[in-house]
Amino acid sequence: MVPLDNFTFVLVRPLQAGNIGAAARALKNMGLRDLRLVAPVAWRGREAAAMAVHAADVLSTARSYDELAAAVADCTLVVGSTCRPGLYRAGAMAVREAAAQLVAEAVHNRIAVVFGPEDTGLVNLDLALCQRLITIPTAPEYPSLNLAQAVMVVAYELVMAAGTVRDLPAAEPYAPAAEVEAMMQRMSRALVAIGFLPADNPDHIMFTLRALLGRAGLGARDLQILNGIARQILWFAESGLQTAEAKRGAGKKLR
Repeated sequence: MVPLDNFTFVLVRPLQAGNIGAAARALKNMGLRDLRLVAPVAWRGREAAAMAVHAADVLSTARSYDELAAAVADCTLVVGSTCRPGLYRAGAMAVREAAAQLVAEAVHNRIAVVFGPEDTGLVNLDLALCQRLITIPTAPEYPSLNLAQAVMVVAYELVMAAGTVRDLPAAEPYAPAAEVEAMMQRMSRALVAIGFLPADNPDHIMFTLRALLGRAGLGARDLQILNGIARQILWFAESGLQTAEAKRGAGKKLR
C-alpha cells in the first residue's frame, strides 16, 4: 500500500460547489482520490464539475455525510487544519513540519485531513474530533486561504514528504477514530464524576487531553487500558468505593 493511498480529505460544511470541484482537481493533481464532504452545499451540478475539469472521477466518487464523526469513523488519525489563533489551536504544527511524520503513520493508518467551511474554518466542536492540528504558514495580514488552495498546499506537502518516508520508521496501527471518541466521552464522564472536570464545562481540559493523546497515537491496547481506567473511575464514583472498602475489610481481592 502506497502511504498516500491512506489519506482522506474531508471538507466540512463547504459553502461553494466550485470549491468542492476545485478541491477534487487539486487531489487528482497530487495523485490523491479519497474526498469526503460533511453537510455540503448542493454540489452535484455544473459549477463543481466545471472546476473539477478532468477530476470528474474524484468528484463523482466523493462521499457525503451528515456529521464529521461519521465521515472519519473508519480513520485512525484525524488531523484538523486551521489558520486561526486560539487556546484550542495553539498546538498546530506547520504542515511541512508535520507531513513526513504523517506519511510514515499512513503506512499502517488511514489519516483524515479535515478542512472547515470557507467563512469560519473549523469550529471548536469540529476540533474536538481532531487528534492533531496543522496550519499553513501565511502572511499575518491575510492568513486565510481559499478552501481549494489549502487542500492543494497540504496535498503537495504530503506528496513531497512521501519521498522521504523510507527514512522514518512506520508507525503502528492506531485505533479507529470512532472508538477513540467513544473512549474520550467515557473518560470525560468519569472525570466529571470524581470532580476533576467541571460538569458545566468539561471540554476545556478535555481539549488538552485529546491533544496529548493525539500526539501519542493510540493503539488498540492503549485504548483498552484507557477504557478500563474510565470504567473503574465511574464505578468508584458511583458505588464502587463502598464495595471496595467492604471487600478490603473482609480480606477479599477487589477483582
